[in-house]
Amino acid sequence: MSYYGTNDFSYNSDFNLRIRDIKKGNLDFGWLDRAREEVKVRRADPRRGLTLEDCEVGVNAIDNTPEVVRENRGVAPRGAILLEGAEQPDLGPSLNKKSDVWAYRVQSYWEEAMSRQWNATTDVPWGDMDKYEIPEDIEVAFCQLCTLLSEVEMIATDLPAKWSHHMNSYFQDVKNFIATQAIDEARHAEVFRKRALAGAGLLRASVRGEHALKGILEADSYSEGSVFLHVLGEGFILTLFRSSEYISPTPVEQRMFQLVMQDEARHVSYGLQHLKYLMDNCPEVRPQINGFLDEAERHLSGLFNPDQLESMIVLGGKGTTPDCIRTGIQTVGAFQGKQIEEYFHRAERAGLPERRTRSPLLELQKRMIAGIMG
Repeated sequence: MSYYGTNDFSYNSDFNLRIRDIKKGNLDFGWLDRAREEVKVRRADPRRGLTLEDCEVGVNAIDNTPEVVRENRGVAPRGAILLEGAEQPDLGPSLNKKSDVWAYRVQSYWEEAMSRQWNATTDVPWGDMDKYEIPEDIEVAFCQLCTLLSEVEMIATDLPAKWSHHMNSYFQDVKNFIATQAIDEARHAEVFRKRALAGAGLLRASVRGEHALKGILEADSYSEGSVFLHVLGEGFILTLFRSSEYISPTPVEQRMFQLVMQDEARHVSYGLQHLKYLMDNCPEVRPQINGFLDEAERHLSGLFNPDQLESMIVLGGKGTTPDCIRTGIQTVGAFQGKQIEEYFHRAERAGLPERRTRSPLLELQKRMIAGIMG
């Protein structure tokens, strides 16, 4: 055991005497003395139940929490009474500023996540797979795509897990939400791996892609990791999911992408709203975020690796004949250009319009357009 408390309560005579005294009926009821004005929390909409937004009242509200939380170093939730002089353990939270983690609408993302959970075992119509005859080249291409997506989703599972315990517990809403993201992403990794194993099998892992993904985990701050994962990376993947639904070989795969898209859109929205909150409240970090994104966007180009690109071309063209390849190149070029354009649009909405003019992705976008026009 690496942590030893400051007190061994099993041998603390004062503590044990007090417990015995209480069990004899000698209660002092000190905890009944309320140290603050009572606030009432009620459902705003009875049809929805009691939501986190309903709880944003008085001392419980994030708006009444200072930008920097100094007094709480343990796991007390926002609104709890911290007794003066109490020996609260220091769990070492390093993310103690609201702008470090907060996002507009984060409570609503939590509520949505909890109400829209699905099961990769039963909610995908696996039993329908045998109803469809998929050409071998299409099946192998799809399983190559599923292999890459399994890798991507594992990184998206690991980032929330890496940062959650660093967050001050006053920001429990964010900790709650990114916990749902970890569950979502684990389920995505599960569903893509299952689809590959139910077909042609797992194929080549992406070395270039994994180097790109490592940059997400190695970010120096939570905000940098979030903007890389949620706004840039998952934004690209969300566009990929939409395109993959379109080029899916059967309704089974289409349903799979419909389910993962609803989760991915929520994650992207959280990241966008965190970045917007950060830009609104800490504009001085703009140069740092822009510098980080310059490098992150170069990293992300690694996801456009040959195996992934070729498999998408085969799926987009629905085969490997020369005519199919030409069609696939046109289809993939169009969706990759859309990935970049939608990312620039998200950056603008979050308060970083300069990404459109300074991004390393501009050159890649030109190549995508050239591929379509050629």
